[in-house]
Amino acid sequence: MSNINELAKKISPSLYQQLKQAVETGKWSDDLPLSELQKESSLQLILTYQSLFNETPDHFTIAKGGELYLQKRSVLKKQFSVQISSDIHLIDL
Repeated sequence: MSNINELAKKISPSLYQQLKQAVETGKWSDDLPLSELQKESSLQLILTYQSLFNETPDHFTIAKGGELYLQKRSVLKKQFSVQISSDIHLIDL
């Protein structure tokens, strides 16, 4: 591969997800830790992949075109309040 853009174009969405999870957790799916070089290289590949294919970016990720995507605070509050309220179960003791 002559550059990281060409490599990012060739990886599958499932491989992208595996790399993303490995960088987030610091270990591969078989529980072996990532080396510093692996973390750095994987993160560069993830960001490049996002800049090429991320049509629906999450907050603070790279959107298609290479721009950092930030959501408005009100959108985040609404998003998290819905998630939190659906995940919390209150019980009387």
